Amino acid sequence: MSAAQNPFAYILCGGQGTRLRSVIRETQKAVVEIHGQPFLALLLQELFRAGVREAVLCAGYRADQLLALREELTARSGVALEIVVEAEPLGTGGALLHALQRHAPPDRYLVANADTFLEAEAWRQLWMCSTSPSAAEATLLAVRVADRARFGSVFCDADGRVLQLFEKGVSGPGLVNGGAYAFSRTAFSGLVPRPCSLEHDLHQSHCRPQDNCRPQDPCSLEQDLLPLLIQRQSLRSVAYSGTLIDIGTPESLAAFRKKTAQKTLCPQSHDA
Repeated sequence: MSAAQNPFAYILCGGQGTRLRSVIRETQKAVVEIHGQPFLALLLQELFRAGVREAVLCAGYRADQLLALREELTARSGVALEIVVEAEPLGTGGALLHALQRHAPPDRYLVANADTFLEAEAWRQLWMCSTSPSAAEATLLAVRVADRARFGSVFCDADGRVLQLFEKGVSGPGLVNGGAYAFSRTAFSGLVPRPCSLEHDLHQSHCRPQDNCRPQDPCSLEQDLLPLLIQRQSLRSVAYSGTLIDIGTPESLAAFRKKTAQKTLCPQSHDA
């Protein structure tokens, strides 16, 4: 893969990790220690293996910890990092829109959640699908799991076009949202970052995306921005059957630590 083809990534790191507070205290959950390494370093290593050489960290809560660890994260992963900090909580969607304004994206880019571990093959498949001649404006990684209860379910047509997204609670085997995306540069054209629900705004004539009004709720990528793409029939999926680990709860974090204890996780150096 040539340098011109290397995917660029935006990584959402602004969450407060409230479900993990009893375990991680004041630590930003993206950098919680996993056998001597920040969790984010493990995610970045997989992205590096998939061809990513540059990324933006979309930071908010405890951004100071990400700033302090930036050089270490790059040394361990090989991914050069820029950090964009939101002045107030914008939600996952608002944080992404804010970062896109601060650091203009290439024609196509990846988006990752900083508390979700996927292996490099998942990112390779997502990138290949999103850059194919028939690619849509947006591509979502849909992971096959035995039980969807802990994840948001994805329903698609026979061609992989996403028809509907459901929040957690749907049980049984099927496809879930892997928290990994690829977007075209124009996917969110005209939308501005602010603490609001863009889906709500678009259904209310008094407030349009470009307006400077400030409704109540932060803007969610999953609940607000992705439904807009579904309405435009612009969101497709790529099915994946590999590892998906979300460390967002004490139980899932403990399970990830146990699983990775069986492997040797040594510091790595790369030429960024």
